[in-house]
Amino acid sequence: MHKILIPIFLLLFTTYLANATNDFPVPRWVSLKGDANLRKGPHMLATIIYRYEFPNYPMEIIQDAGDWKKVVDRRDGVTGWMNKILFSGKRYAITKTSPYSFGYDKPNKNKIIAKISSDVHVKLEECDTVFCKISLEHQNKNLKLWIEKSNLIGVYMNEIIE
Repeated sequence: MHKILIPIFLLLFTTYLANATNDFPVPRWVSLKGDANLRKGPHMLATIIYRYEFPNYPMEIIQDAGDWKKVVDRRDGVTGWMNKILFSGKRYAITKTSPYSFGYDKPNKNKIIAKISSDVHVKLEECDTVFCKISLEHQNKNLKLWIEKSNLIGVYMNEIIE
């Protein structure tokens, strides 16, 4: 009898573990699809800590618990839980250098083409070992330029995005 129960338990436990994660690495960056509530715990009845009302806001997932993800807002440092349906795999970032970051025409700092204030939301197009190509809207124009990774919240220093 025990010989049968152990394999069944192991099968059920491994099935649970497989369903509890998405096979994505933790930590990882995602962005919010739209308005989202940050909660104290991993369930809908948990107290709301903060309400985000900005689509494409970058959040870092630090713990994976099935449909619920523990996240950190690296801009403010607040931590809480969000449901996975609130996230998009599209990559965005926020500029963090004050008073501004420099945007270059190429990733080797040939020519400065923009000064970007801190707290500007940008779309990540690609990243090499030091720079990221970003796009942002300014005066009804879509600008694409290169910025140093160290000036962005929403990308890891060792991360390559193609």
